[in-house]
Amino acid sequence: MADATGSTADGLVGLVNVFVDPQTTARKVPSPYSWVWPVLILVIGYTVTTYLTMPFTLQMMEAGIRQRNLPPEQLDQALTMGRAFGQAFAYLIPFFGIAFIALFALLVKVVYSLMDIRPTFRDLFTMLADCSVIPFLQVVATYVVLRVKADPVETAEQMQPPFGLDIFLQGIHGVPFAFVHFFSIFQIWFLVVLVFGLASLTKSSKIQALIAITPVWIVPLALVMVGAMFQKS
Repeated sequence: MADATGSTADGLVGLVNVFVDPQTTARKVPSPYSWVWPVLILVIGYTVTTYLTMPFTLQMMEAGIRQRNLPPEQLDQALTMGRAFGQAFAYLIPFFGIAFIALFALLVKVVYSLMDIRPTFRDLFTMLADCSVIPFLQVVATYVVLRVKADPVETAEQMQPPFGLDIFLQGIHGVPFAFVHFFSIFQIWFLVVLVFGLASLTKSSKIQALIAITPVWIVPLALVMVGAMFQKS
């Protein structure tokens, strides 16, 4: 594995290259503070998009509360608490995102160790953070679609415009929708880039890298499918 040499700016070069040249990104990962650039961009980016999408999030939340047919006094109280909780929780999303990247880096390290390959947690975290800028593009695209359509948002599925096979599978809901929607063009792009980047970073084969990233998609897929079981279409 490469030594931690080069300038701090090399980390930015690696981040910019992640979209089309993950091997270059992998070479820049050991540079000093290379992890700062993707973390900074992700935290700022998710904070801004959370603020911009807040009206749609609150619409969805309020619609869900109103469907419970509560008495007027309880409805007002539930709406007030829902808005306060929704706003407070939403702004924690960027930090939860960074925490998940750290968790995935740890899980990838464990899988690699089972194959007797021992990359550092720091390098894996940086590579995952760099690649995570790609799924963030889907968040931006989602906001653009919601803003352009400007339709009232009443369900979680309406907050998830189609960016994959769900474009052609209209009318599906619940768990099938969650499964198909998860594998969007952005998610597939992210996973492909991550495989190539990790293979270059760890000097492993593409197959080994593909095996190593299994937790990166299995865990979030399981979470969204479980969440879909409790959502109304």
